[in-house]
Amino acid sequence: MGHTMNPEVSFRAYQEADLSVCAGIGVEVFPLVTSRFSGKEVSKVMKGQVDGCHVVSNYRELAIADGEVAGLIFGRVKRRSVLIDICRTLKRLPLISVRFLLGMYGSRRKLIRFLNPCLEQLRVLRKNRPAGEAEVVLFAVAPKYQGIGIGRALMDRFVHHALTYKVKSISVPTDETASFWFYERYGFRRWAEFKDPLESYCADRPIKGFTYQLVLPEANR
Repeated sequence: MGHTMNPEVSFRAYQEADLSVCAGIGVEVFPLVTSRFSGKEVSKVMKGQVDGCHVVSNYRELAIADGEVAGLIFGRVKRRSVLIDICRTLKRLPLISVRFLLGMYGSRRKLIRFLNPCLEQLRVLRKNRPAGEAEVVLFAVAPKYQGIGIGRALMDRFVHHALTYKVKSISVPTDETASFWFYERYGFRRWAEFKDPLESYCADRPIKGFTYQLVLPEANR
């Protein structure tokens, strides 16, 4: 249930120290992702998910309410300084590899089983992604802060950031178990529908995946 009174909200960049709390939000918002794990492994697996999204993003921002992280958005915007983004990605990959080998993301044996559905997921998403210059990679608002405008504020800020790079559209992958209706209310339009390999593997039943696209108003002028 959301707050009955709107808290004071501020925004700041994501930092390494935020990993645990962001993983905690992810566990609440995306329970299906960790459904094949239990106990402490649930949080560990979600940390791996957040770290993986961190690697492929060049925009990472948090919403802070009542002194705590209330929501997050990671995105990727095509920029001229591609080399800088590549260098930052290469710099972080060894850290993720070490964490995986040390079991910081959960059982290596169980995670290896995720490899095939994860690779299939990437293939399907690439096939069903519209040509564009920006993408929402990870987006979540803690359940107790949902319904008071924090998600819209985070998305507004990402859209504004994308516009500074003259981006024409933003895409986002999601599925029927997530809050895809938020994107529809915001103005995104459904671009594609498909069977989601990873979510279907986690749920042990077919799950519909969607790709949404937001055409930015300035692009039509």
